[in-house]
Amino acid sequence: MKGVVKVKIVLAVFVFLACIHSFILKTAHAQHTDVFNLYIDKGPKKDDGKGEVKPDAPEPEWIVVENHFTYKVSVDKSKYEAKDLMMEDIELWEITDKSPFEWHQVDYYLEGEIREIHTRTFGKQKCDRVRKGTLFWLKDDRKCVYWTKWSTWDCRPEGERDTATYIYPDDKP
Repeated sequence: MKGVVKVKIVLAVFVFLACIHSFILKTAHAQHTDVFNLYIDKGPKKDDGKGEVKPDAPEPEWIVVENHFTYKVSVDKSKYEAKDLMMEDIELWEITDKSPFEWHQVDYYLEGEIREIHTRTFGKQKCDRVRKGTLFWLKDDRKCVYWTKWSTWDCRPEGERDTATYIYPDDKP
């Protein structure tokens, strides 16, 4: 008999807490909606896409930024020559700190050092940075890579660049 009473009390408390919880969520949701329910005349203007510039601000210029990532990856030579490569053949699966592998137990075809170059071009300027990685071509045809940290951005003009700015002095972009 005592067990049935305990179960009823636990169920009653559970139902009470569930009701309180749903009431709080509905109230919070309603507040969120009310906070952002702005009148049209107080919202942002959508005339030409350019905002109003403050008098003491520098003159703005809208530029296009292009991001390019360049790296080498190993693929099956017969697929490459037959022009039969798929995206799965060139995709890299990045290994993070919590790797699902015990590397002394992993069976792979190839292990190699690779380098990735990240280039950003904007306006009349070009910046790039480099990082090295170890590529593992697994037996299930996936390519895993363990990347090191990125070098610092090098935004100097092409004529002034040297390898001293990179953390890897033997690399050139």
